[in-house]
Amino acid sequence: MKLTSLVFFILILSVSALNGQSTGEIKGWIISEEGSALDHVNLSVVETGKGTYSDEKGYFSINDIAPGDYTLEASAIGYATAQKRIKLEALETTTVNISLKKLRFQLSGITVKGGALQNRNSPASISTVHLNSIKKLHLSNPQQILYQVPGVEIGAYNQGGTADVFTMRGFSGGGHEGQAAIEVDGISLNEGEGSHDGYADMNLIIPLNISKVDVYKGPSSVLFGRYAMAGTLSFETRKDGEYQDLSLKGGSFETFDGQIALGKPFELGDNTLRTNFAAQLYRTKGFTENAEFLKGNLNGRVAYDVGDHTDIALNLKGYSGTWDAPGYIPGEQFNELDRRNKQALNAENDGGAKNFASERLDVNHSFNENLRLLVFGYAVQQDYQRYAKFSYQPGGQSENNNKRNVYAVGANLNGKHAFGFMDVNWVGGLEFYNEMTNSKRWGTENRVRRALRQKRNYNLQSFSAFAQGEFEISTYFRPTVGLRYDVYNGTLELRDPGVAEENKSLNDLSHVSPKIGFRSTLFPGFDFKANVSNGFIIPPSAIRYNSDMDVDPAEIWQYEAGIVYGRSSFFNVNLTGFILNTSKEISETAPGSGEFFNSGTTQRRGLEMGLKAQPFDRFHITASFAYTSTEVMDNVNKDLEGKELTNIPRTVTSLSLDYTLKYGFGARINMRDIGKYATGQTNSFFYEGYTVADAALFYNLGSNSSHSGQFFVELNNMFDLNYATYVFDLGQGQSYGPAPLRNFTIGVAYNL
Repeated sequence: MKLTSLVFFILILSVSALNGQSTGEIKGWIISEEGSALDHVNLSVVETGKGTYSDEKGYFSINDIAPGDYTLEASAIGYATAQKRIKLEALETTTVNISLKKLRFQLSGITVKGGALQNRNSPASISTVHLNSIKKLHLSNPQQILYQVPGVEIGAYNQGGTADVFTMRGFSGGGHEGQAAIEVDGISLNEGEGSHDGYADMNLIIPLNISKVDVYKGPSSVLFGRYAMAGTLSFETRKDGEYQDLSLKGGSFETFDGQIALGKPFELGDNTLRTNFAAQLYRTKGFTENAEFLKGNLNGRVAYDVGDHTDIALNLKGYSGTWDAPGYIPGEQFNELDRRNKQALNAENDGGAKNFASERLDVNHSFNENLRLLVFGYAVQQDYQRYAKFSYQPGGQSENNNKRNVYAVGANLNGKHAFGFMDVNWVGGLEFYNEMTNSKRWGTENRVRRALRQKRNYNLQSFSAFAQGEFEISTYFRPTVGLRYDVYNGTLELRDPGVAEENKSLNDLSHVSPKIGFRSTLFPGFDFKANVSNGFIIPPSAIRYNSDMDVDPAEIWQYEAGIVYGRSSFFNVNLTGFILNTSKEISETAPGSGEFFNSGTTQRRGLEMGLKAQPFDRFHITASFAYTSTEVMDNVNKDLEGKELTNIPRTVTSLSLDYTLKYGFGARINMRDIGKYATGQTNSFFYEGYTVADAALFYNLGSNSSHSGQFFVELNNMFDLNYATYVFDLGQGQSYGPAPLRNFTIGVAYNL
């Protein structure tokens, strides 16, 4: 809680420091290629979010900007977006004149569904992390981006290539347990019949190749379906452009990570062939016994304009990983420093391997300057093998092997239209998804197969339709209305040894999810937003493939309201409160009975705050605080009523301080405090949480900006704290997934 108090102290300090700043100003004129003035052009300083519009003479001015290097972006309906790099000094005015090229089709830049929708109109919480911020983080795994999002905590299992979990909006199973939707360029990473229903592995994503990630909180968007109970991570990889980026780093535990990202356009007659390529090689021996992990990633994209109206793109991804996993350890071992990095007594050689490939083809067509159609199809091939053991007694290891194939097609129409005094941005779409999984499970002993225990073939299909519109009635009232419909069917072939073969049909499950809200700009820089959204959870696999059971999807309702305030580039803050209720959760009449019904209610309540401030030149502060309260409101087991949900920290607080000297040398300190949380359903055990600090020294090749590259040295867990990033209780006392003790990384990032 000391870190939480410090965050609020810095909030007060930042506000009080605003009046004493030595700021700069950007001004200029926007004209067309013909030389005429352009009004209502959106001007934005990319690094700060500070912006304005040009007036009827094409003139604009942006004040109160801290000294530094920036990217000024100009965009307007019907014109190609333009960017200019500028250097701003204290107490000086920089003049920038920009000429915009007219486009025949204004929506031609949309390459992902929902591209016509604007985050500035969103009544829900959407946190966006852009390329410039991602490159500064020097990530090996993209899930670490989530540390930049208020209210999100990563529960790192530290089990090699096994997907970790993350906590968001009071759900503790994002990622590994499928409680959040995760997409990359529109390809769903969630597995319908994986290790868990909705299992999603972010090891498949190359961090240096991420253009941006939008983090949607709760089931607030019509673009995503049943997995979006906690929210959605929508990754978009780099497209178009010309660049050469390289990142190399190594450090403790014989760790090495190399990444490269390339973009190059080629002129072919009157058209352009746009190419993008990225690769990653990562290896570590791990900080515990039996923890070696090796993975490789490839990503390639080719796009071509077939004509003035149509473009096509082919995107290929490939991943291969193999790993050993140490398993978990009991509390008495975790508390002994000389044993906490050893495997538990009776542990076996856990680990696994995974191969993944995907192919996506997009055909995009602009009917006119306000209407663009995106048609896509993609396929996924995956082979996943995992050896795991969860007890401390002799024996008990098992092998899961899932071979998975996915075929999906869809289309969505994006539009921007004006109706009298009102502008409308809208999207509508249809999607079909077909997933086939061959699943086998063996009892094993140190990876040696003993007996086949399970053999099943799943075929899961879904059809989805969605539509959403943003109505810009006035600055003070911009409502959003959306609706999504999902229907599921499929079959299960049971071929388990020792039992009669049986074929089961999936219940014909369907659900309609409404979303409604509004956003209001009360005065420049200050927005209020509120929304109500509905989501759902289909029954788990044991139930949904039994057509004799009449069990509906569980309902999720989210109620959210918040404010966003940005006085200048020196100070931006957002504050959001939410209530998230679930009803009709699935219950079993008695353990093992096989009789299920809709019952149970839970509630999640919380407050999230994010802060970005620059109280002094070249000194940046990023902070966040989240409070979450969870409760089982109704349950068949009355002993659970009033209990907290498991593995959800009551508070999550983060603070980052970054200072760069005038000639490029700088330092960064990151601190994170995780509050107390329950580790078992009965709340018999709690983990008290931890406060950890990391530090970095760096030198920017571009003086006080890392735009050209950076040399860096990072010291992680600088105070050598013994803590665990995941703790759970399965009825045998608490089990721990320990975090690394003090360790270092050294590296270089180079950008052309």
